[in-house]
Amino acid sequence: MRNSMILLLGAASGLSIYPHAAAAQTAPPPAATVAPDAGAAPEAVVPEPANADPRDSGSLSSDIVITAQRRNESLQRVGIAVTAVTGAQIQALGLTSSIDIAKIASNVSVSGSYGGQMSQFAIRGVTQNDFNDHVESVIAVYVDDAYVASQQGQTFGMFDLERVEVLKGPQGTLFGRNATGGVVNFITKRPTSKPEAFIDATYGSYNNVRVEGALSGPLAGGFNARLSGMFERYDGWIRNKYPEQTFVPAAHQGGLNGVTLPGSGADLGGVKSNWAVRGQIEGALSDTVDLWASAYINKSIASTGPYQQTPTVRVLDAAGNQVNTIAVTATQICQVIQAGRCVHGEYAPGTGATRPVAGGDFYGYRDPDGSGPITSSDYAFDDANTFETYGGTVRLTANLGGATLTSLSDYKHFDKDFSLDLEAGPENQFFWHGVSKSKTFSQELRVNGDAGRFRYIAGGYFLVIDNRSDHGIGALPDSSYAVTSWDQPRIVDLNTKSYSLFGQVEYKAADTFSLIGGLRWSREVKDYGFEVLFVSPTTGLDPKHFDYSPSVVFPGFSQALYTADNAETLWSFKAQANWTPTDRLLFYAGVTQGAKAGSYNAGGPPLAAVDIPYKPEKLVSYEVGMKSSLFDRRLRFNAAAFYYDYTNYQASRWLGFSSLIINADARIYGAEAEMVASLSDNLEASFNAGYQNNKVKDVPVAGVLRDVHTTFTPAVTLSGTLRYKVPVVVAGGNVAVQGDATYQSKVWHNLNNFDVNQLDAWGIVNGRIDWMAPDSRLRVSFFVRNIFNKHYDTVGFDLSQICGCNLMAQGKPRWLGLQVRRDF
Repeated sequence: MRNSMILLLGAASGLSIYPHAAAAQTAPPPAATVAPDAGAAPEAVVPEPANADPRDSGSLSSDIVITAQRRNESLQRVGIAVTAVTGAQIQALGLTSSIDIAKIASNVSVSGSYGGQMSQFAIRGVTQNDFNDHVESVIAVYVDDAYVASQQGQTFGMFDLERVEVLKGPQGTLFGRNATGGVVNFITKRPTSKPEAFIDATYGSYNNVRVEGALSGPLAGGFNARLSGMFERYDGWIRNKYPEQTFVPAAHQGGLNGVTLPGSGADLGGVKSNWAVRGQIEGALSDTVDLWASAYINKSIASTGPYQQTPTVRVLDAAGNQVNTIAVTATQICQVIQAGRCVHGEYAPGTGATRPVAGGDFYGYRDPDGSGPITSSDYAFDDANTFETYGGTVRLTANLGGATLTSLSDYKHFDKDFSLDLEAGPENQFFWHGVSKSKTFSQELRVNGDAGRFRYIAGGYFLVIDNRSDHGIGALPDSSYAVTSWDQPRIVDLNTKSYSLFGQVEYKAADTFSLIGGLRWSREVKDYGFEVLFVSPTTGLDPKHFDYSPSVVFPGFSQALYTADNAETLWSFKAQANWTPTDRLLFYAGVTQGAKAGSYNAGGPPLAAVDIPYKPEKLVSYEVGMKSSLFDRRLRFNAAAFYYDYTNYQASRWLGFSSLIINADARIYGAEAEMVASLSDNLEASFNAGYQNNKVKDVPVAGVLRDVHTTFTPAVTLSGTLRYKVPVVVAGGNVAVQGDATYQSKVWHNLNNFDVNQLDAWGIVNGRIDWMAPDSRLRVSFFVRNIFNKHYDTVGFDLSQICGCNLMAQGKPRWLGLQVRRDF
């Protein structure tokens, strides 16, 4: 960590640094692309700095054209806090997963669940930490303007991208789906009118093989087409010693009750197979109407997620309410601490009154190296997680003369089957399954254009989401539970229909001053059904899938059925002023409201029916910012400060086997700055910094209302990059040396903010060398990610009452690789 911080501080003064891209397990592909609206007058685009070298595809200082306001505009002329990165920069930074974008954007982080196998974005403290697939994220992810409704769909492999735009704060008056906390828009490369192709192959640590390629060019009838795809695989990086080593002393192994399942004992964190294909066509149907269409498919098979356990102990008050969770000390043998006293005998399978091993979990297991690369888990498979998605998008644009009418139709299908070892150790206790099928269809119609001093956009949006999700625990034969061989699927059926009208107008009151106003109306209708089954199959038990019959009543549980429907009206608005005293300086100030509809919890018994529904949330953002291009555009410096007033924030926290979303008011404030500088003709640097402070008010914890902090939201984020182009020819080509680093401070992984439910701060340093042929058609790169082999935790779960432990997911270790790209 000390090395990481030294290098990060060096970035601000032009020292050489490099960041980390965090791990992602599954990888559905981006869908299709969408062009800026044809016919809309584009904003004047600032050219690249004079020193930008077209041969250097990873240049940091090139000006980026974005479509955050549904038209072509320079990043520096949009009064929105946006982090944008081009496809070439993504390649140069070695970013391969969608969530890697969080590592280069200020005040952006990643929340997660399923032992790190499921991740979502968090922006400026706005996050949704619920693992159930029927719950939509507060951060809206789009691929080419098409909304990704599935939380799991936010994690995918990036390939053949034009750019990525991260828009911070509510964005409901421009984008189809209302977004409380922000938008992340992935924009893929378009078909070309001239033939072009490339292939990009990587081989790296842990037998990592990654191949990406594309073929693009003209078709008959004036149409163009593009076919692109990717494949990736790598071995697990956490070595599983089970069954040879359980790290439980021989005298206590009788309490493990273990059976070795066929195929179990696999290493954790690997991807067995992940492939994706995307095809596009684009062309003119007439003089005024253009068509673009895309279809894609992706399938991923991955091993059990990269997570391990650390022993923990519950702290109870005199009434038996859990008021804290603390780490187990090396000499700790009590099961629970109640009212200051060590209590034995609550739960100690096979041992009686105390923990079998001092400093271990309920079963005597102690991970040999903490967050290091060694563990022992009895329920771990190389095909534990499968994800498949396919879909298509059709976009029609009509030039109306001074305005553009756009129709965007999109369909997506998601299938998911995930599983994990609930206690992440050698004990045969419980497993966890998550199965989900989701289908979405959206239709957007919008018109935008200019009328004198006015620029406008108006539209309507329809979305339907049909989701069936089954999550729950189970026990295998010879488990430590009193009744063995059972499944407990918690079945959710949720149908969502959303209807919206939105619009935004910009009025240029003077040459240097403009006013923006926007409004959105939404009507959301939900039809919900929830059922908990307790199934004890007598034959045909599948250890990696749910059984659904026969349903029985287990001791201490009862079957539950809940149905409901509701309809809600939501409003969002935007009011902002922009001032551009010079062509290279922009100041903006505004207030924006975002909203997200209420929904339903899927926690099983003993959750009362009254606690299942939760209310809509509303966020009002007050923001000021500035953007500047200085010193003949050699320095780009942007900054913003914000205050969020959050009403009925949908706060999620873990309660043993279940998560629970409640409504609580919150406030968040902070600031961020991003800088890109051309320090010389051959040296470029970038530096991003973010700070945020948040408070969720009156959250019930152990029967007491507490003020707590949101989950997975670091108070401080830092990242920096430095790229040096060697001024002389090396081996007949051009060489660039690059480094960057990323850092985030501590985060809470549970809203209860118990002591041990905080993940430590971490910093990662990477490095890269690129060699490029003089004609730029061949590039060879060598990279090292996580140079100092930092072991760090990214996701956590409090299961102190289940196994006397917490689960912790880890990021990737040191990763070396050789990459070759050939353009044709």
